[in-house]
Amino acid sequence: MKLLIVDDSLTSRTMLQYITKKWGYDPVVAEDGEDAWEKLQQPDAPLLMLIDWEMPRLDGLGLCRRIREKNAGLAAFIILLTGRTETQDVVAGLDAGANDYIVKPFENAELKARLQAGERLLKLQLELKKTQDELTYEKQIIENIILKMRASKPFETSQLRLMDYPVENTSGDVLLSAYKPDGTRYVLMGDFTGHGLTAAVGGPIVFDIFYTMTAKGLSIKEIATEINNQLLDKMPTGLFFGAIFIELSADKSKLTLWNCGMSDVLVYRNNQLWKKASSSLLALGIIKQDFDSSVTFDAESGDRVYAYSDGITEVINPEQEEFGQDRFEQLICELLNGDEEIDYLINTVNKFRNGAEQFDDMTLVELTC
Repeated sequence: MKLLIVDDSLTSRTMLQYITKKWGYDPVVAEDGEDAWEKLQQPDAPLLMLIDWEMPRLDGLGLCRRIREKNAGLAAFIILLTGRTETQDVVAGLDAGANDYIVKPFENAELKARLQAGERLLKLQLELKKTQDELTYEKQIIENIILKMRASKPFETSQLRLMDYPVENTSGDVLLSAYKPDGTRYVLMGDFTGHGLTAAVGGPIVFDIFYTMTAKGLSIKEIATEINNQLLDKMPTGLFFGAIFIELSADKSKLTLWNCGMSDVLVYRNNQLWKKASSSLLALGIIKQDFDSSVTFDAESGDRVYAYSDGITEVINPEQEEFGQDRFEQLICELLNGDEEIDYLINTVNKFRNGAEQFDDMTLVELTC
């Protein structure tokens, strides 16, 4: 393993170079911090370092700080060499970014043991990075498969406006839309627990059941029952699927809603909130259940139906204030009265978030009757 030795004393550098080479290291020497910094910019720079504290131009503490601040991705192990023994000096060295601290004069056996400890840690870090890179590559492959499976589905976009803002490439939110052979419109808005790849793996099961059974003209009750049964059979315990099923009759006169563990479905008439459909069923994938509990409204032309994930209403800003349901309902009124594009919603939510971390997928569908 390469070892960077940084010391302004020619005698110390020569001695350290000689003994560490005998121990099997490949020493690279530098006469001060600036010289060392130049060598660290080279390809395959050493990750194991012995750095003297007292040096001209750039001392050991300054070099440690520069490495940690400007090479944040460099998994270096730094041993600081010094004649200082006071506690505050030890603390200052560690605060500057050193991993270990050895006081001059030192026994060779102690130095060798500390170098070996650093080498073991670096090897573990490199093995961990290799494993992480492999997992990232495999994750990307699976994400691409899931995204392609989603893109291949016959999503019916007429009379819909959508908002899809995932935390990661693959979302745990599901949004499906299709017509039955008789012209009845089905929309499914769902939210798997969590987000990212773990939450997205159940998506293909839901997609296939929804589109296959809708094309055969089966009822929402039959589709929901089959999805529930398949999730219970194939998905791990604790991963469940909140869902909203929307059925709009072929003549657009009847609107029927099933809310399975999701936020209220909102129905707006004349640009004002008119009806809410609260959850009356459990999320899918928890237990076997009947799907008889639904609500039906007489729809009018121009009515707007909103189904959405709670990632929108639960957005937190830097002041730890939640966006909330009331603010969201008012936001939709502003959207409709201002005749805004659907992006108005996500832009307003993100402005409220003001750079704070997004913790959950944010998805919404608007259906116009």
